[in-house]
Amino acid sequence: MTPVVTYDATKAMLSYTRNEVPVASVATSENARRIADSLEPAKPGAVSQASSSAAVSALLRSTKQGAQLALEQLAAGSNANLAKTTLSAAGPVSDSLLAAMRQLDSAAQSGSRHGPRIAAGGGEQSRVWLQALGHGGKLDRDFDTLHHSTQGLVLGADWRLDEEWRLGLIGGKSQTRMDAKQLDGDLDSWHVGAYALRQNGPMSLRLGATYSSHDGSSKRTIAFNGFRDSPKGRYDASTQQAFAEVGYNLGRANHTIEPFASLGYQRYQRDGFTEKGGAAALKVYEQAQSNLNSTFGLRLAQVNTLDNGMRLTPRLSAGWKHTYGKLDSVTRQKLVAGGRAYDLDGALLDRNSLKLDAGLDLGVSKDHTLGVGLTGELGTDSRNHGLMGQWRMVF
Repeated sequence: MTPVVTYDATKAMLSYTRNEVPVASVATSENARRIADSLEPAKPGAVSQASSSAAVSALLRSTKQGAQLALEQLAAGSNANLAKTTLSAAGPVSDSLLAAMRQLDSAAQSGSRHGPRIAAGGGEQSRVWLQALGHGGKLDRDFDTLHHSTQGLVLGADWRLDEEWRLGLIGGKSQTRMDAKQLDGDLDSWHVGAYALRQNGPMSLRLGATYSSHDGSSKRTIAFNGFRDSPKGRYDASTQQAFAEVGYNLGRANHTIEPFASLGYQRYQRDGFTEKGGAAALKVYEQAQSNLNSTFGLRLAQVNTLDNGMRLTPRLSAGWKHTYGKLDSVTRQKLVAGGRAYDLDGALLDRNSLKLDAGLDLGVSKDHTLGVGLTGELGTDSRNHGLMGQWRMVF
């Protein structure tokens, strides 16, 4: 702003007018620069539609340091992280399918020296299982790190079709909490899926697919230079995941040594939505993205028969995951009060990450098994960890 002083016979008057300094000159991040550019008029000399907005007026009256904070808040960078957060929340559901299938090996039950041992029941039987999920992590961002935590339940059942094939179905419900400096959010999710297992001697083929429906809500807190606003948004999203894994068990007797390789696909789609609030409310456009990934790793397990007849199975798995294609997550949005639409960059998907899984299974009887597991995925731009508890019954 440029100060202008004028006088008359009895008064001195001070007024401020917009100068030629671009708002983007004080931006400290790419997202801040993009919203700053969107507030400028499309043509030189024209008047921007956003110029009458209370938020923009407070921004223009700010000091350079205050304007830097204002731009970051108005840009709403956490909106661009909704995709990756949702995929992270839905990921443990696919892990539940894999965990259930890895317990099964009909070849081992028929006397083969190969194959992981099922802790309760035999390959001839059907099973029902219940798994509790506790999962959390963070997305690393320079300005606004987003933390997320998920709790839920997954119920599954599977049946033997013939000598080699088994088929299963799952359903589940989870809730995710998101927390960042300027964002509080919740995600209610419903999950359905199917899986199939083919075992031929030491060779195992595991197939699975899941669909998740998400009902999301968000609230942002904005405060700078006397301006305050708390925009709220609601949106619908969905995720689809599919995978195929091949494993070959090199173990003998009660030991499992299984190298494995898998190929996975994930897709995220979110409807557009408009926040309810004041001058800082945003119109957020729809978004979709998809990726392929591969994982190569090794799985170890050992079945130990206790003196009371129970079977205790410690297990450990480690794998290297590689994601193909574009890694960026881009959201398009604009201020409802005016200005042009701009693109917002979120935390990148991890090109490479390390996946770890360790746990214990206890066969308390012929028909019942309890299990607990710790999981983790470590990448360049994100950290995820989880705790899973499982109960299985054969019939």
